[in-house]
Amino acid sequence: DETFVPPLDLFSTERSYILHIALPGAKKEDVGVNFDSDKGVLSIAGVVYRHGDEEFLKTLTTSERKVGMFERTVKLPPAEEEKEEVDGDNITAKLEDGVLVVTVPKVEKDWTEVKRVDI
Repeated sequence: DETFVPPLDLFSTERSYILHIALPGAKKEDVGVNFDSDKGVLSIAGVVYRHGDEEFLKTLTTSERKVGMFERTVKLPPAEEEKEEVDGDNITAKLEDGVLVVTVPKVEKDWTEVKRVDI
């Protein structure tokens, strides 16, 4: 089986990062989302199936959709936003209309950390 990398859109709002991953044909029980807080990496992996029984699938004449196992990793925060921190404990995910929506909250800071420098 071939592995493919599904396309995604990454949004950076004031309070969170929101990812939209295109997974037409995926079932939520076949998709896993994991966050490695030490590395700051969000991993999405699973399987997308072509629907139909074996007899029906034999009639396939054109195959443009990607199916099979997939994996996608995303560094959070992205390199250009290193100043942001993410709240790995409150990540949510939902699969709707063939799009996996993953919301990764940013850590809210109401204060500025000032470090003393000894001379």
